[in-house]
Amino acid sequence: MRLVRSSMAALAVTILVALSTSFGQALAQQAVPQQVTPLATPETVQDEMRSVLSQYGSFVQHPKYGEVWVPTVTPQGWHPYPPCHWVNTRQYGWYFDDPTPWGQIVHHYGRWAHDQQMGWIWIPGAEFSPGWVVWRTSPQWIGWAPMLPDEDIKTVSVDEFNNSDQWIFMDVAKFATGCAESAVVAQQQIPMLLKETKYVTLLEYVDGIAVFVFPPYIVGPFVDINVAFDPWPAWFFGQFIIDWNWIWHHTLIWNVNVICAP
Repeated sequence: MRLVRSSMAALAVTILVALSTSFGQALAQQAVPQQVTPLATPETVQDEMRSVLSQYGSFVQHPKYGEVWVPTVTPQGWHPYPPCHWVNTRQYGWYFDDPTPWGQIVHHYGRWAHDQQMGWIWIPGAEFSPGWVVWRTSPQWIGWAPMLPDEDIKTVSVDEFNNSDQWIFMDVAKFATGCAESAVVAQQQIPMLLKETKYVTLLEYVDGIAVFVFPPYIVGPFVDINVAFDPWPAWFFGQFIIDWNWIWHHTLIWNVNVICAP
């Protein structure tokens, strides 16, 4: 049975109250976006992860992000979080189930960015997530895009982020029942779907991490997973909410359920 953790609930309430005040003031004043100040030094890649990733790509220095990983095993036109790997878990919601040794790392830690010369690059991070993506849905469509790296939050315009190169869209029914890559919406249709769908903004705080809660019309067979991870630091959870709200156009989050997975 899922139990409420009073200490986590207090943390969530404190963060939400602070956010509602700060974002309300920002909206009232129509503040100009400021460059985010990093709250921690860039994360290093653990030796075990580095050993695995070095077999499938190269670590290089990037002028903006520092050390990044560039895959060398992906086909032309590859996109992070490709379709047909999402599974509906009992513990942590929709989880990206990548069967490859390298994908199991880069789709649950760190962030992805697209570089004009290098293509998709992975920026290391220490915090676990079922999938570092942003979601948009409607009763007919579901779409996702890689979450921006911290360096890009509040510096990339919404128009830049909401472009067809970032997003993958599918029919809801096909997404929830295993899907097929042929069911992915063509890129030329994505601008229209970005107008027809809304961001998923309901969250649960499960075992120390944030988990997205989908609308009830997105259903699929439940699976159980067994993954080990460290809970997010309190400052990281707060920064996570701030970053997501910026992308959501300051959509205030009033519902954060604090639960413990069975």
